[in-house]
Order: sequence, then structure tokens, then C-alpha cells
Amino acid sequence: MKKSLQTLIVLCACNISFSAFANTTSAMESPLSIPFSQQLQSYQYSGVINNDATNDFSFYGHQGQKITTFVTSDSAKLWVTIKHPQMKQAVDISAISTNPNQRDTYTLPFTGQYHIAIGEYPAISQRNSTQNYNFSINIK
Repeated sequence: MKKSLQTLIVLCACNISFSAFANTTSAMESPLSIPFSQQLQSYQYSGVINNDATNDFSFYGHQGQKITTFVTSDSAKLWVTIKHPQMKQAVDISAISTNPNQRDTYTLPFTGQYHIAIGEYPAISQRNSTQNYNFSINIK
């Protein structure tokens, strides 16, 4: 009985930690692949986020590389997360992505395929809104 209660508590905790992103759907069929190479180290995208949908991007990165992301929107602040299969959960990089006065970088902790998701905060998405945005990413 005690062991099953512990398992239930762990499952509930996992469910709560992912709930902020679990209720969103991707606006794209699959993640849009960013084709970084020796010649292409930056990428820009203009898109639209409708309601609670997210836009997802993927790219291949190497441990120790640094990325700089920047997201602008007409009227609402958007959240930005990055995820790698070896990470327990997505990392919120919104503060370095949506603040025009801050040019911080995020250092990639692993080599492999990364996924970036961009979406609206729940209070905004519940208003049936549509947000135009611009996304840029640089890798070094």
C-alpha cells in the first residue's frame, strides 16, 4: 500500500510539472527543422500562434555550443522552451528570448536533436487570440 501511494505521488508530481505545456497543441504538422551548418549559423522565421497552439522547431546541436534566441510579438509576451531527450523536462528560456535588452545565450548541455517550442501564456491564449511573431536563433 505504501509503495503504491509513493508511486501515485510521483505520477501526480510529474503530471503537475508538465501541465503548463501539456495542454497545448502544435500548430505545425511536425517540428520545423532548422538546417544549421558551417555556412548557416542563424535562422529566422515569421509565424502565427493561434489560441493555445505552439510552434515547434528542431535542430541538431553539439554540447557546449551557445544559442541566442530572440522572439518578438505585436502585443503579447510569448514563452519559449528548449528540450533535448536527455533532459528531464523542457527548460524555459523565455527571459533570454523575449527581452530585447538582454542578449544572453543558452549553452547546449548535450549533443543531439533539440526542440524549441513557442507559445502564448495561458491567460492570453484563453482569449481566442492570434499572435504574429518573429523568431530568430543563432548558434556558435
